[in-house]
Amino acid sequence: MKLSAFENIIRKVVREEIDYALKREISPLKEGLMPPSTQPKVGATENVEDFRSKLRSQIAPEFNTGNGTLDSLLSETAQSPTAEETFNSNDPVNQFANKDYTQLLTAIDKKKDYRP
Repeated sequence: MKLSAFENIIRKVVREEIDYALKREISPLKEGLMPPSTQPKVGATENVEDFRSKLRSQIAPEFNTGNGTLDSLLSETAQSPTAEETFNSNDPVNQFANKDYTQLLTAIDKKKDYRP
């Protein structure tokens, strides 16, 4: 079997499984949501995180492609943590990446403009 044909088969199976899971899980979520008039704005981070945790708790990924290895791979991928969960706030690399560098950049700009 050619690699491109194998990739196309995997894409088709994954697409079908995702479509099936979404159709199956969206209807209970719609019933559980509040009416639009009393629904708070989604812009708040806490509400988004609450919604994500509620969604994850309701979704139990079940894949039945006929291939046990592919099923386990799809289930493992569906249950993997998000980027927010992966990067801990106490991680030194995360602290370095998210540090506020405005003072440093303004000092560099002043140094560029300085001419004796």
